[in-house]
Amino acid sequence: MLRLRLCAAIVSILTLATIIIAIVSEAGIGVAVALLAASACLAIVAPFDAPTPRQRNRVLAACVGYLVATFAALAFARGAVAASILMIALVVLLQLGVGLTCWAFATRKRRRMPQSRRYFDN
Repeated sequence: MLRLRLCAAIVSILTLATIIIAIVSEAGIGVAVALLAASACLAIVAPFDAPTPRQRNRVLAACVGYLVATFAALAFARGAVAASILMIALVVLLQLGVGLTCWAFATRKRRRMPQSRRYFDN
């Protein structure tokens, strides 16, 4: 789960950088707000450990929230006159969100095995 949370933090930072692209390309305030909400979804769970299945479900919920907010930003940018580089960045963020969500879904029920320190059982 540590690698997933580190990737979530990196994607959150990339989302903040995409906000700058959205503001420069004058895509509208809706795109920036949706991307800010998406970045906040991942930034909330990134610093906290998630060893139990309940906490892993919270990470999954944050990834799904990121995916929904990024899709909303893409919908807002599509309605506005936006630069093609912004659309490319939003599609890449959407693909990263799908990847994080699939990864969180695959690891949501893992439990620590008491016999060993770093081994997880599905």
